[in-house]
Amino acid sequence: MPQPTLSFWKLTLAIAAGIWLGCLAVAATAWLIWRDAPLALTHPLAPSPTAPPPARSNEEMFQQYLQRQQATQEQQNHEIEKAERDKRFNSAPCQFWLQQYQADPTQKNREKMDGYCG
Repeated sequence: MPQPTLSFWKLTLAIAAGIWLGCLAVAATAWLIWRDAPLALTHPLAPSPTAPPPARSNEEMFQQYLQRQQATQEQQNHEIEKAERDKRFNSAPCQFWLQQYQADPTQKNREKMDGYCG
């Protein structure tokens, strides 16, 4: 098996070409970084850290908690009242007295309707 022979000049030219291409690659990379540097400064990849929220006292946090609890309780009470009102309005006695009042709008029928329909 014959061994490849390299002459001194071929080896020197290959090394010089490698160094030259390496320098070109470094220069092209530096130029691209320099060209895009203003974009990197104005649009950073990582989000900037935000300031931590100001510390609140335990009393203030407890008051906010109580307010949220009260609002939630009021909403639940409102939903319960609406469900009960709908249930009363859809009941058979309410519908009967509603029809009676529509047919004969007397004070007695109105009182019965109000009593059963709320």
